[in-house]
Amino acid sequence: MFFSSSLGDGIEIVEALDEAHAADITQAQFPDARLKVLPASAIEGKDRHRLFFRWLDEL
Repeated sequence: MFFSSSLGDGIEIVEALDEAHAADITQAQFPDARLKVLPASAIEGKDRHRLFFRWLDEL
């Protein structure tokens, strides 16, 4: 899970039933956050930080 909020930006590992559940969990912690939900399989073996900074640049 990537998030960007008024409290900061980050990568959050969330154990959830599905993508919507993961978003709900993170949104509860960061109510004003923009989110990008990524399944672990989608980023396995990839540089998470590089993907995160690309996402931030797109905001």
